[in-house]
Amino acid sequence: MIRAAQRVLKQGVRSGYSSFDPELRIWAPSVAAELDEAFIENLDEGRGSFVEKLQRQLKGLSDEAVVLAAELLYLNMLPLSSSQLSPERKREIIDEALVLSSRPVRIPEELDAALEGFLLGGQAFLNYRWAQFAFLIRMASRLIGDRDGADGGPDLLSDPWNFREAAQEAVSELGLGNRARAQYNVLLWLAFPETFEVMASADHKKQIHAAFGGRIDAPTGDVDRDLAAIREVLEAEHDGPVDFYDEPFRSRWQGGESAQRGWLVRGANVGDENHVLLNQVPQWLREGFVSVSFMEVPRIEPGAPREEIQSVVAEAYPEASPRSAGQAASQLHAFLTRIRSGDLVATVDGDRVHVGRFIGEAYYDPSDGLQAARRRKVEWSPSTLSRADLPQPVRSSLNRRTTVNDITDAIAWLAERAGLGTDVGDEVQAVDGTVDIDWPADCAPLADRLLFPRGWVAETLELLRDKRQLLLYGPPGTGKTHLALALAEFVAGEDRTELVQFHPSFAYEDFVEGLRPQVREDGTLTYAPEDGPFKRIAEAARHDPGRPYLLVIDEFNRANTAKVFGELYFLLEYRDRRITLPYSRDSASFSLPKNLFVIGTMNTADRSIALVDSALRRRFAFRPLSPDRAPVDGLLTRWLDENGMDPTPARLLEELNRRVDDSARLIGPSFLMTPRTGSREGLRLVWESEIIPLLEESRYGPGIEDAFGLEVLLRAIGAESFGAASDGSGTSGGTDRRG
Repeated sequence: MIRAAQRVLKQGVRSGYSSFDPELRIWAPSVAAELDEAFIENLDEGRGSFVEKLQRQLKGLSDEAVVLAAELLYLNMLPLSSSQLSPERKREIIDEALVLSSRPVRIPEELDAALEGFLLGGQAFLNYRWAQFAFLIRMASRLIGDRDGADGGPDLLSDPWNFREAAQEAVSELGLGNRARAQYNVLLWLAFPETFEVMASADHKKQIHAAFGGRIDAPTGDVDRDLAAIREVLEAEHDGPVDFYDEPFRSRWQGGESAQRGWLVRGANVGDENHVLLNQVPQWLREGFVSVSFMEVPRIEPGAPREEIQSVVAEAYPEASPRSAGQAASQLHAFLTRIRSGDLVATVDGDRVHVGRFIGEAYYDPSDGLQAARRRKVEWSPSTLSRADLPQPVRSSLNRRTTVNDITDAIAWLAERAGLGTDVGDEVQAVDGTVDIDWPADCAPLADRLLFPRGWVAETLELLRDKRQLLLYGPPGTGKTHLALALAEFVAGEDRTELVQFHPSFAYEDFVEGLRPQVREDGTLTYAPEDGPFKRIAEAARHDPGRPYLLVIDEFNRANTAKVFGELYFLLEYRDRRITLPYSRDSASFSLPKNLFVIGTMNTADRSIALVDSALRRRFAFRPLSPDRAPVDGLLTRWLDENGMDPTPARLLEELNRRVDDSARLIGPSFLMTPRTGSREGLRLVWESEIIPLLEESRYGPGIEDAFGLEVLLRAIGAESFGAASDGSGTSGGTDRRG
């Protein structure tokens, strides 16, 4: 990997020529300036994934600029492990850039072999790809002589510390804050692996430095320089290479660390002991703290467990409902125990939004009244933001009415704009809900694999992307489930796709959340809330906001959908809103992340689509699959041709559906999309065991052989001799596509 990276970077800069196309001079000031102008100076802030926007920005550029962009993409993705970005996806992204060149450029075989990768770059590495790419473009300008034409750029590749200084300046001049931090760290290692650590996380570097800094005689305070010295000492002691992510080292620096979080603490409308409403925010900003009230609750020590806080709250509010008492306990537990020093905080005062960083633990100071006695120190940013200027997801996160709220998915955006970017940790960056969702740019491979028209597949994916909920409906055998899974796995991959099948007894408690019996340690039985598949995949998507997650709901109309979805009907339409779920123990509000998509399948033979209620219709895009309409019309013919099989089964199906003459009861082609139908005996078995029973059940009853029997239809299309020479094995070519 290092050899591949240095071939592209060092050899490219020093020679000026491309590693992908050795005849092309791409590492030149004019080429870097062209790419800088297209991507950085005219940043595409419109709709679309990083790859889609990049394609728009590269369109019309010179071949040199396009190939330089492809090589920078290669450097960007090269070290990432296949669990984060597969080699196949890396190739697709690079090829989607190279296709814009007029030259037939491909990744050389020896460079392609290095794409496997091994580095876990963290979710932030994927969330901020535009910032990382901008950083790489600006570094390319510096390395080939600086964007202003200064001499000696390539000399930066001879000295690791000069190289680092240039990288720091590139990040600073672009105003990227911490959004390019992962790429910055990885590039240092790719260029100088003998000097810099193989890690993307700046937080990990700091934690290792803190844990092992005492092992060196004269620490400089410069994390990178000290880490190099620490490594030298440890390698001498252990007589060999040291891996900080392996034992006995990992537990020394990683143990006990808690993830950074972001919080909203409200204080603009707090009642004092005389029931007068006060605005606490001005005092918070002047004196550097935040506070919560709950005046009736006596003093509780910081760090108290939830059970202890619940008990104290129950005594303080004996007449409160379980939900109200639980909510108060949750607020106090969050403020006293869950918030940690170093977490980020926001508060709102009218249109003004203030952002800061927690310092130290909670403390008790009743000097200004009990309404402000429970406190935490905060270092506030001097910069004030306006709510009117916030993107909708961030603005929505500030609308929560409870006093203390977890807004980790919005705090990165707020902190960056408030000048606290250096305080944003990797964990917060990883769940930044404002990032673009990665979406495949070219659906042609999927359409060709499905044997569907490319235009229809592109439209369907666009409907899914826009509406976020899609229903595929049609009679049996039209491949609804097969198509739903194919679409889902194409967009999200198999590991981010979940399938649920509805049935008549399926309920809200099975789908979203419900109470489940649990046995306590003392053997007694209790009931506790348990998340269902919908809530679980929603939470997984929330913690991975840059990538799509797909929930496939099979047999959608077999359940009472209004009861199964409950109040989630509202969230399907209003993704930027939050509601309280009925079973949540702490009454925490819940929302659906924008990167969660739903595809349902509906069998029109089971229940008419006309019975679907209007609330559901409004929230889903509907896509029909009918044997007499595209994309299903002609699918069996295309499949038989693709597999080199006799077209007779397609003609047979066409005649069958002509006789059925009811669009809701037509027979889909998937029954016949199996190698068995290549023989007379195999076709007979499918016909008698699958198609005839379906016709009998749907409308026609017993004794339908005269109209729909196999022999009758074969005579009708003049194919009585079909399969006569077959040995009856039913194993002639083709791949079974009925699943």
